[in-house]
Amino acid sequence: MKRLTLYQQLKPEVIAGLECVDNQMFHCSINNILDLLKSEQYYSDLTIEDVKNIILFSGVNPVTIPDFTHGNFLFKNNE
Repeated sequence: MKRLTLYQQLKPEVIAGLECVDNQMFHCSINNILDLLKSEQYYSDLTIEDVKNIILFSGVNPVTIPDFTHGNFLFKNNE
């Protein structure tokens, strides 16, 4: 059984946040984030810079350090 990609595991509010960004102005950045999330299966494969960009463009922020460490604030399966 194939594991879901990180994109498939995203919480709806994260996807909505990424879709709300001015796509004309940040087209390349948003596409890079989405391509990365569609190609990776594990949160641990993301760099800190990747996570910072997801936070920046989605508007969803970690509440606690474990949220950031484990991706609880981004993904459905980590709740």
